[in-house]
Amino acid sequence: MRRVNYRIFSKGKIGNLTLRNRLVRSATWDPSILKKRRMTNEVLNLYRKIALGGIGLIISGGFPVFQEQAVRNGSKKWIVNYIDLRVHEIERMPHIVHKSNQECKIIAQLENGNLSARPSVVDSPHSKRKVKPLTLEEIDDIIECFVEAIVDMKSVGFDGVQLHAAHGGLLSRFLSPYTNRRNDVYGGSIPNRVRIIHEIVYKARESVGDFPILIKMNCTDYIDGGVDIDNFPELAQEIEQSGVDAIEVSGGMWECLFRSESELGFRPVPAPESHTNIKVLEKQSYFLKYAKKLNLRVPVILVGGNRDIERLEEIIREGKVDFIALSRPLIREPDLPNRWLEGRGGHTTECISCNSCIYAMLIHPGRSEPGLVTCVHKNDKSQHLLAQKWLSSWVMRNTR
Repeated sequence: MRRVNYRIFSKGKIGNLTLRNRLVRSATWDPSILKKRRMTNEVLNLYRKIALGGIGLIISGGFPVFQEQAVRNGSKKWIVNYIDLRVHEIERMPHIVHKSNQECKIIAQLENGNLSARPSVVDSPHSKRKVKPLTLEEIDDIIECFVEAIVDMKSVGFDGVQLHAAHGGLLSRFLSPYTNRRNDVYGGSIPNRVRIIHEIVYKARESVGDFPILIKMNCTDYIDGGVDIDNFPELAQEIEQSGVDAIEVSGGMWECLFRSESELGFRPVPAPESHTNIKVLEKQSYFLKYAKKLNLRVPVILVGGNRDIERLEEIIREGKVDFIALSRPLIREPDLPNRWLEGRGGHTTECISCNSCIYAMLIHPGRSEPGLVTCVHKNDKSQHLLAQKWLSSWVMRNTR
């Protein structure tokens, strides 16, 4: 039976965008693009399938906006900026999505590139890299790189951008009191920690106007002294004041994976935002309790363990969440939204949240370099077993 009266399949708005439904494809890593720095046909075919599958909004895998380079011969250029990192033929991605389904919108996620500098020097069991605190001049350069990328994404046909400020990336580290211990205008209070977001959005607006700018941020770092359920609402309110058009609620930093499962409440495997063993409803939609603490004017997008359409419909009708985001389920079922709408199959996803797809992202069995992410569990049971063994031993291998 078609779910025509479900609110989750009603139209929604983010900024000046009208979306066909309340389902969002959350950003999912596209390693083959970043390795070759060229839009590939296999990635474009994947985005075509997702657009045809009935999703209302696609958020692309993250595009880096800067990358550190060695300073040589007295040169003051300490980073490679966005234009130098720009993916060749990037305009093909929004074109294929719009051509495949005129009702589907696509937003480009923007994230930091490789950088040894951080807001503050905080020891991490995840990385052996020596870090230094960013100078004010370097922060200005980073802001300009983000602005440059936002302007370009509008010019090539994307419907908006999303700032990736979750999972321990650079912007996330500015927002978290655990990783940002600065005593200047970019640290300390919540307004100071959010200042870099304010400045990116303000400066971008001068060139792109009301072009939608979203943000993905942590509701919890799963680290003592970091973002948590108590300080998240005030942090989100300050983010809203920066002028973003929607907030996607996620969580976790890689450093948290060196805590035990009993401490975390979930199995510590690569990607702290992607919990495993969530077959029962009580363990699904695991960031919902944080989203319920918010009282914002901008739309809230909930990602993380969304697996049951009946439960997701209840969440949307409760009114604290405006959009539901999916990542792993769409790796396995690109046409999941259409299947749910048409009442085909069960009300839960085929995705079992095993995280073997992360093995495909990072290792990509059978090739010498990472490539297009696939559902290993569905396609190759032997590789699935290898993936689970690899996931289980990851923490031990990566602890200093």
